[in-house]
Amino acid sequence: MQTHAPFPAQIIAPTMAQSIPLTSAVTLEWNGSDVDNDIVVYDVYFGTENLPSLNTNDITDSQIILPVSSNTIYYWNIITRDSEGNTSESGVFQFRVM
Repeated sequence: MQTHAPFPAQIIAPTMAQSIPLTSAVTLEWNGSDVDNDIVVYDVYFGTENLPSLNTNDITDSQIILPVSSNTIYYWNIITRDSEGNTSESGVFQFRVM
């Protein structure tokens, strides 16, 4: 049986290069899809480096709330994993907390 890798997660919020008013936490939201409908988990990479490090792995929700600081640019991406072990990467997105 042939399996397909999931599509890269579609980033919902914050959008690329969005400026967010000062806040203590931000909700990262995305949408995952797969031809086989067998997505099992997401890995969230998040940080202040352009290649963010792993923040949270094996989550089943398509959103996560993370703490942030003012006057900081954050980078994030999502790895989607299906039941066959196939993965896809959203690419790195960035936003600024004012």
